[in-house]
Amino acid sequence: TEEVSDILHYCHNHRISVVPQAGNTGLVGGSVPISDKEVILSTTGLNRIEGFLDEEGTSGILICEAGCVLQELQDYAAA
Repeated sequence: TEEVSDILHYCHNHRISVVPQAGNTGLVGGSVPISDKEVILSTTGLNRIEGFLDEEGTSGILICEAGCVLQELQDYAAA
């Protein structure tokens, strides 16, 4: 989105690191900034499941946005 692009451009110009945060399980602490020169960029609003690459669902490829939660993707694939 344009908003994400603007944020990344600003951070790049000001040498601020970006820590993306998606499904947000927090199991490994990957979305925790380690300094005051980092920001968390949440993708939780980008949670739409597009569907399988092919109409039959036989390709094994599921197209989704970056903020999808793994359990919801698994439920979708199982349905």
